[in-house]
Amino acid sequence: MTRWWAVPMLVSGGLFVGGLVSIAWERVPAWRASDPLAFRTGFTHTLRRVDRLQPALLVVCLGATIGFAGGAGGPARTLALLAAGGLGVVLVGSVAVLVPIQRRLVAPGATPPPAALAALRARWLGGHLVRTAVALACFVLAVAATVV
Repeated sequence: MTRWWAVPMLVSGGLFVGGLVSIAWERVPAWRASDPLAFRTGFTHTLRRVDRLQPALLVVCLGATIGFAGGAGGPARTLALLAAGGLGVVLVGSVAVLVPIQRRLVAPGATPPPAALAALRARWLGGHLVRTAVALACFVLAVAATVV
């Protein structure tokens, strides 16, 4: 039964982590180097596309990882539970920390003062890199759970 959970766990997890890594690898350096207006424009454009799919992939991966852990035993169960716990942290951290920052960064109307914008940008970029590292580690755990 665990193999039925392994497929959605690995596919959704790979797509989710791949999306995070691509942003961390390609967009974060560009956003750090850009002026505030170019950052807000590019950030808003990227979020409009990514925010439609990434949360769903994370929730599917988390659910499938829990399902996999429920049907597995021994080390596979432990690895899957660790992966699920980490994915839960990624989900809660994203909703509690990064989404409110995103909303302030892309809110139409008044632009935050330059110092506030720089601080928000730095917090989001740093948070995204942490989220990416944790999600990647969780995906590695999930893959390991399928092969032990």
